Amino acid sequence: MYYVYQYINPETNKPFYIGKGKGNRMFHHLNETLDNTDNRKKFFKIQSLRNKGLEPTVEVVVDNISDEDEAYKIEDEYILRYGREGFEENGILTNICINA
Repeated sequence: MYYVYQYINPETNKPFYIGKGKGNRMFHHLNETLDNTDNRKKFFKIQSLRNKGLEPTVEVVVDNISDEDEAYKIEDEYILRYGREGFEENGILTNICINA
């Protein structure tokens, strides 16, 4: 079973990253290093929060998705809803790409 999750900035209470996963995937970003991250913007956002003594809130937004393609579609819908910094006007997410 797949799910779509979000990382929320505790300072603004708004998401800064949307992802798709299963198992414990949604927590893996918390343990990334500069050497093994595939998204430096997300990495530096988490580090910036930690430098202030804060942790992002990580939560599932859609759960129990049986089809991986459907999970990707839902992830894309959330990414496009909030937009990506530097890609969509007024985008707030650190996501780099969408799957569509």
